[in-house]
Order: sequence, then C-alpha cells, then structure tokens
Amino acid sequence: MAALLVVFDHIGFRFVPGGLGVLAFFVLSGFLITWLLIGEEERMSSISLPRFYLRRAFRIFPAFYVYFVVVLFVTVATHHRINVPQAFSAAFYFTNYYQAIFGDPNTGLSHTWSLAVEEQFYLLWPLGFLMLRTNGRRFTALAIAIPVLWVYRELLVFVVHAPQSYIYEAFDTRADHLLVGCLLAVSLRGGRFQRLWKLACSSPTMVLATASLIAACEAMKFASGGFDYRDSVEFVIAPALIAILIVQLIAFDAHRVTAPFNWGWMRYLGLLSYSIYLYQQLLVWPVMKVFRSHPTLGIVATVTAIIIAAAGSYHFVERPFLRLRSRVERAFFGVAAPVTDGSSTGPLPAV
Repeated sequence: MAALLVVFDHIGFRFVPGGLGVLAFFVLSGFLITWLLIGEEERMSSISLPRFYLRRAFRIFPAFYVYFVVVLFVTVATHHRINVPQAFSAAFYFTNYYQAIFGDPNTGLSHTWSLAVEEQFYLLWPLGFLMLRTNGRRFTALAIAIPVLWVYRELLVFVVHAPQSYIYEAFDTRADHLLVGCLLAVSLRGGRFQRLWKLACSSPTMVLATASLIAACEAMKFASGGFDYRDSVEFVIAPALIAILIVQLIAFDAHRVTAPFNWGWMRYLGLLSYSIYLYQQLLVWPVMKVFRSHPTLGIVATVTAIIIAAAGSYHFVERPFLRLRSRVERAFFGVAAPVTDGSSTGPLPAV
C-alpha cells in the first residue's frame, strides 16, 4: 500500500499522499530490521555485522543496479543528457544529500534519495545496536534520540530556515522516522507499553480509527497549504500513528477489516513493492504521455506496466540473488536463512 501511494501520487492524483508512503517505508524498515536483529541476537547470543551487511547487499543492490543501468540506457537511447553528478550520487547512495543541497533535477533517479536514507540507516544502526548491548539501553537511547531529532528539525525549519529540499531528503532530518520503527520493535520485544497496545488492539475498529487519524493528519497538511506543517507537525505525529497501525494490522491479520491485506494478490504486490518503487519513477511519465488522450486507460496501462516491470525484476533479479545469498551465507557462516523477500517479522508477542 505504501508503494501504491507513491505510484498514484506520481500518476497525478492530487490528494494521494505519496510522501506518506515513503514515510511508512521508513517506519517499516526500522521496525523490520530491528526485529530481525533482535531475533538473531536471541538465537545466536550475538549478531554478525558481516552477515548483516552481506544479506542487505544481496537483497538491495542487484535490483537497484539493474534499474540504474536501465535508466542510463533509456536516457541515452532517448537522446537525453545524463545528469552525471546525480547519477554518481545515486550509484553510491548519497542522492539524498546531493538533492537536498543542489535540488532535484527530476530524472529517473530522483527517487533514489529515499533509498539512500535507508542505506545510510542500514550502515549505521547495526553498529549502534551492538554498542548499546541490551534492549533496555536501546530503548533508552531511542527514547532520547527521537525527541532530540524532533527539536533539531524544528530548529532547522523555524530558526535556520533550511531549504525544504534539505528537510525532506536529508538523513539527519528523516532518521527519527526510522528510529520510531526501531523503538517499536524494541518495545514489543521488551513488553513495553502494554496498556497502549491493549487499547490500540482492543477492537478491529481501532484499525479504522488509526487510519482515520492518519487521514486527518494528511488533510491538515493539504489544508495548511505549505511545508511548515508537514515538516514540523506531520513528521512527528504520522510516524507514531503508522507504528500503531503496524501493530494493529498484525494483531488483526485474520479479521475481515484487515483481510484484504492477506489476499493473495495483495501479498504478491508486497513481494514486488521494492521493485514497484524502483520502476514507477521511470515508467509513469512516458506511459501516461502515450495515453494522454485517454487518461483512464493511461492509469490502467501505467499501473500494469509498473507491475510487469517489478515482477520481472523480482523473479529474474531479486530471487536468483536471494538464492545465491543463501549459498554464500552457507559457505561463509555455515548457516543460511530461507530464501524469502526478507521482510518476515515472525510471531509478535501477545497484546
């Protein structure tokens, strides 16, 4: 759903919050990675940084660099100029700071700023996770770091008057969204906030209540007509609401309210979500342009083209490299995780 928010926003649906989809990706990433780290620590009594980085590299890099080559090929084939600084920054995962400082040139690589934010998180958080040693210390550190980052961003917005591009794309201004996900995982594993989870999961209708609050938060952003509300208010409230929604969706995964998330085709789209996010940037504009006289048909064709490209990426790039990853893990570490999309959380404690 987060990926589709981005797709429909880029297609041109005015009130579809693509930025919320990206924000949800950040919270989910922090949650899933921390949950997996804690799980490995509980099984093995420690975590292996080389194994973690190897797994992330095999999961992320193949699909991304294939897409990167496709973008460069299409750019040259259509007689457009490659933006070399942006391409260089995308190749080494610092597009977020390149675009935060120099602006977005609006190319097929523009969306890689969010991938850079996540990759920087993957690089830094496992080190912090190890250094903090216990979940109690991790909880304390995260509970301090997140409000500190809120204050820091408020100062950038209202005192420094930093460019909006910097507030939106820099790692230091978006890290708290990832850390909210980390805090969620640490809290659940540590049995914290039980009253909150019992209230949030007291009834399936609470899922709709949380979703309504998120929608109201987005409506306020559109009503405000500027970026100050988003950067100073929404960026604080929305991640917390998304974290609550994650718990509710898992707690009520078999209920009719959330049943659509478990439909086969929805689960399949979930497997494709990474490549959907990659290829939508390249395909939305040219496909919609071909069907500009028939916008409804153009929407259908665009979504279809994106899903086909994503399915090709998943089955012919991601899956083969995940199998290769298992063989490499077995060779170097003696054990390998199952070949999955890498986003299974395992069972949550009862709430």
